[in-house]
Amino acid sequence: MRHGHRALLGGLAAAAFLTTVLPASAMAAPDERPPAVRLLDTITVPAGTTEYGMPFGGLSGIDYDRRSGSYVAISDDRSENGKARFYSLRLPLHGAAFAGDEPEVDSLTVLADTTGGPFAPKAVDPEAIRWTPGGRSLLWTSEGASGSGQPAFLREATPDGGYVRELPLPEAYAPVRDDAGKLVAGVRNNQALEGLTLTPDGRKAVTVTENALVQDGPAASLTSGSPSRLLVSDRRTGRPENQYVYEVDPVSDAPTAPLPPPVNTFSSDRGVSEILAISGTDYLTVERSFASGVGFAIRLYWTTTRGATEVSGEQALTGTETPMRKKLLFDFTTSGTDTDNVEGVTWGPVLPDGSRSLVLVSDDNFGFNGGTTKFHLLAVRPWVTSGGA
Repeated sequence: MRHGHRALLGGLAAAAFLTTVLPASAMAAPDERPPAVRLLDTITVPAGTTEYGMPFGGLSGIDYDRRSGSYVAISDDRSENGKARFYSLRLPLHGAAFAGDEPEVDSLTVLADTTGGPFAPKAVDPEAIRWTPGGRSLLWTSEGASGSGQPAFLREATPDGGYVRELPLPEAYAPVRDDAGKLVAGVRNNQALEGLTLTPDGRKAVTVTENALVQDGPAASLTSGSPSRLLVSDRRTGRPENQYVYEVDPVSDAPTAPLPPPVNTFSSDRGVSEILAISGTDYLTVERSFASGVGFAIRLYWTTTRGATEVSGEQALTGTETPMRKKLLFDFTTSGTDTDNVEGVTWGPVLPDGSRSLVLVSDDNFGFNGGTTKFHLLAVRPWVTSGGA
């Protein structure tokens, strides 16, 4: 890594405990103790940094390997700035902070399509990545491009990026267009499979859509949320098993200025950018809200499938389903740091005080609108990781 900038967030002002939660009537968790999450440190990598002849950016998913102490991070490059790829890197800790001012990038691996060669430009949109048990393979997602009929997918790859298989998605996820070309069903364009995790036993692969399927309801707006779908698949067979509704919150802010050229439009949205398993039923989710002229609002939630309606086989939601309960754990807007576009999260090493570390990474959008790659280090208290949020 050629360039880096680090901002160490110490002291009470930056390491705040968040106790504000969503209404207890809808979001009560089994344990009424407020969850405790602290932001410890942030590393910033300037846009334009290159590694192995390609831009080091677009990082949209990250996963930690406890055996080696290294991380794998996937780029959402659609084979336009470089080949579709993932990186192996290290983020060593010194106590409760990053040990260095920059990540240590060990390797770059090109992802192969079903033919065995690199993906053609715009043929893929990588978003999330996870190691399978024992590090024998990797699962990863592509958001596809529903606007042009390109479906999202969940695939398995060898450690050297080779294609292994595709895990099928339910029929309801497939993009469908009417005679006029309007998308009437399936995953929304650029709001599909941003999130992927494996249950702790490695038996289930869990994905979540960024916003509702077209037929399930509207995308998140300033006045309403959006009913995303969480999908549980059997990792061994690949078959979908269960689905639940995860309700995304409304957009945090209205746009105040247009995006830079060549976009030149006012823009705002909100969605689930990543999911991370705590147990077979409980998860952490990252909800990312953006408004042009304002920036990003990143929030971390605890959520559970316990008590939620199972919706497998429903081609379209009715609106009567009981969604997954959730509770706000941490709001980055109160932390005093600019998070940028957080799209990846993983458990990291255990910290000296017994807390579990959580590492988040932001997608720099290859420098568009001033974006930078950032790695955030958080501490999560033990009762959260034991399912007692």
